[in-house]
Amino acid sequence: MSAPLPAMIERVHEGIPHRIKDREKALLYREIFRGRSPTRKSMARLLRIRPSSVSKAVQELVDDGLVEETQARIRKKSGRPRLILAPHADRFVAISLYTESRELKAVLVNPSGIVLAEEVRIVRPEARNTEISKAILDSLLGFPPRVPQGSQLIGASLSLVGTVNAQTRTWVTAARWPGLKDLDLSGLERRLGLPVILRRTNDTELEYVLECSPRYIRASVLLFHWGFGIGSAMSYRGTLLASSIGRFGEIGHTRIGPASEARCICGSKGCLETEAALWALLPRLRRRLGDLPEDEKELTPLLGSSKLLALPEVERALHAVQSALLTLYRIFSPDAIMLSGPFPENKAVFRRLAHDFNRSLPSYARGAVTLSVIPGGLRGCRLGGANPLFHDAFGRALKRRP
Repeated sequence: MSAPLPAMIERVHEGIPHRIKDREKALLYREIFRGRSPTRKSMARLLRIRPSSVSKAVQELVDDGLVEETQARIRKKSGRPRLILAPHADRFVAISLYTESRELKAVLVNPSGIVLAEEVRIVRPEARNTEISKAILDSLLGFPPRVPQGSQLIGASLSLVGTVNAQTRTWVTAARWPGLKDLDLSGLERRLGLPVILRRTNDTELEYVLECSPRYIRASVLLFHWGFGIGSAMSYRGTLLASSIGRFGEIGHTRIGPASEARCICGSKGCLETEAALWALLPRLRRRLGDLPEDEKELTPLLGSSKLLALPEVERALHAVQSALLTLYRIFSPDAIMLSGPFPENKAVFRRLAHDFNRSLPSYARGAVTLSVIPGGLRGCRLGGANPLFHDAFGRALKRRP
């Protein structure tokens, strides 16, 4: 599921100047969305807001298309119809585009994370800037005609692998597409005519975890993705750690040992990904398990039913990943480690990884860190990537008029 919309609405005015009547309007919309108090009268009673203030705020919500007010089928004894309030769930919609394996995936979603439209484009490994830029633009421009009547497309979120400079709107590098270099995406807003935000895939995923599980906002959290590539993201008390160059936590491209001469798709030798990433393991897995897909989402259930630990190449990969996790733990000492990807979703692989990791911790750290799996693949990019756009849209829409 996506980050809960009522929670987003409740925090929509935090940290910005607002009035009491702005907060009242947000609370009214939150309760209408929950469906707990479907009439103006019951809203006033529940929230202890003056009926006149409720009436004005609700009318603004109706006029702006955020709420619909319809007659109930059962009439009151007086004969006057009972007017029921209901949210227009698709009033705002946004595009979430993200990279998975060597594909560009894009969805049109509403604030509840319901997917209204979807498309996938395969990008060749040898693709360069022009081809990749065209694939992104074509994906984005394919959605405006598919926006439902009465809905407003508010923007697009791009969650990309590799090095992403959000300030300059530049996709700097991506190991899985060696021909990509300093791809300027600053013109997307002009072509789409809407706001566009750029982020790293792992940052989007971790932010989604924080949105869905607020208890992690008070902790330090490490996200570790073990799939087509290997990477990480880190948050401290709700703030994501980042760098000025748009790259952070690239553990997959650290050297696992001086003796390794395996060539990585990034161009270096001996990277962790050469031993443990899906792109490196897949040819060997196919020889043992058949024609496995490259797509992580399609692959996950197939690997989940396989006895992966019986395969020597997976055993070596597991050892390398465990060593990488220990290195990250010694540097950042997180309270929680969240693992994602098709390999951690294999229960036997996760149990072995968690057991060996905890056994290797120094005595003072045992019991101080939790390991868990984020199921379902890149759900944050797919369902929560556009949350910042929805937050801004509701922040504007839920201000009372003068």
